Amino acid sequence: MAVFRAVRNKSLAAAGLGNTGVDATLAGDTLLLRGGAGERLDIPLAAITQLRAGYEENRYSGKLYRMTLWTSAAPGPLTLATVNADEADYASIARAIAATIERTHGPGAIQGGLGWGDALRYPLWLSIGMILATLAANADQSGSHRDPLLTTALMMAVIWLPILGVILWFFFRPYRPRRLSSLSELDRFLPKHD
Repeated sequence: MAVFRAVRNKSLAAAGLGNTGVDATLAGDTLLLRGGAGERLDIPLAAITQLRAGYEENRYSGKLYRMTLWTSAAPGPLTLATVNADEADYASIARAIAATIERTHGPGAIQGGLGWGDALRYPLWLSIGMILATLAANADQSGSHRDPLLTTALMMAVIWLPILGVILWFFFRPYRPRRLSSLSELDRFLPKHD
């Protein structure tokens, strides 16, 4: 029986599973979620209509994996995130759910990545920070003959675009949600197994 400990989050609390971590267990064709105070939610795999699996890089823990499940058994999407980078049972559960979804809803209901909020967080903060920093650096040039907007545009092109390219490559690209063309592509977003 595959089981892993999912990190507490708002989606699990909203589903009535308490404010502690949740044990996620795969028992036959059912995903069992158990909260720390005895709360329980049983979800038949056939009731899960969509899955998105991804990971976030953490300097200290390595890759921390997260899957989001859409089901009528909960008031909103459920997020199951790992505590450790090497959760083999997490990968087994994700594969079983994905296989059922592929059979019942087609491969288009399986996605890789985390979500648009995660994908755009760093590029947007970097863009806002660079624009504000460049405007602040040009604010005291009111007596000069240079155009602050032109200077801002040039500084952004020279400094901001290469940095933004790196941020997009390392954060936007792996975190953005996208449909997977086959079930085998899901392994890229799961802990490695032997």
